[in-house]
Amino acid sequence: MEVFEVLRYFLGTEKEVFLCPFPAAWGREAVVVNCFSPGDTVVCLVSGERGEHWARVAEGFGLSVIRLGGYGGKPPRVEDLYLLFEAEKASSIKGVFVTHVEREEPFAVELEALGRVCRSFDVLYALDVSESFGVFPLSLDGSAVDVAVAESPLLSGNCSLLVVGERAWRARSSARCPRFALDFAELQKLSAGQELSPLCLGFLLNLRSVGKEAVWERRKFLASVFRRGAEALGFSVVHDMAAFPSVTCLRLPEGIVEDEVLLALAREGIWSGKVARKDRTIWVRHGDTLKVAEILGLLFVLGEVLSGKGQKVHISTILAGMEVDWSG
Repeated sequence: MEVFEVLRYFLGTEKEVFLCPFPAAWGREAVVVNCFSPGDTVVCLVSGERGEHWARVAEGFGLSVIRLGGYGGKPPRVEDLYLLFEAEKASSIKGVFVTHVEREEPFAVELEALGRVCRSFDVLYALDVSESFGVFPLSLDGSAVDVAVAESPLLSGNCSLLVVGERAWRARSSARCPRFALDFAELQKLSAGQELSPLCLGFLLNLRSVGKEAVWERRKFLASVFRRGAEALGFSVVHDMAAFPSVTCLRLPEGIVEDEVLLALAREGIWSGKVARKDRTIWVRHGDTLKVAEILGLLFVLGEVLSGKGQKVHISTILAGMEVDWSG
């Protein structure tokens, strides 16, 4: 079926993909109840909202959760997970829950390196790729991922994806959490009757014709356009938080209040928010487009905020000084 072929292409997997009519939060719950039992010990890599949701769901079903956080706003390190497994009680750990990219953080964890650690200690590797589906050139199979969930603006409505590999199916046979309608077998049947809207499917097919590596390079180019434009306006790009080409962290100019900028962005339907533990710093999500015009429109919104505070903003001069290679 063409829709599942294109979904597997962007996920980089030959595993079974379910298209589910509910958000990824339910998918994370499905992973917990199908693959684990009360009393099992799992590790949750937590650097934001999605990672914390993994942990809360697992605790709600009676699992013992070890939270592994990052440092300085960055995601947890692979070395920390390895050292945890090397500890005396590591043999009791049954699974690792990972979020590739958190919405409010522009960092991506190292999927392949985490997969190697999980494989070497024989634990189930569960992953959320909601923020990176259709953005990163994902390879779930190459990263040894056993089960994954995703939701994305690229999907229609309240849909999410669930990727279920052989190891996850095997775990289901002995897992003892109550499953009800979230049983993998029930979701498999439900998925067979699901379709993407023609608009969404057409968009994904067009992205596939471009190629996910080319899409990745395009997003990096557009990120450079946005970041240079923001700097030309007087915002400071927090470069040590600029690893992900769909999210940029900006430190605001003097006299500009965070909420003023966030409100202006919200009026235009742009996702943004405050960066925890960093004063006068916000994150802006700009990677849902592949069009330069929409990136420039976002810069105009930032410029209007400055103009409203009495600062002189000459967009034409700013764009001329961005020194961007527009052939990207």
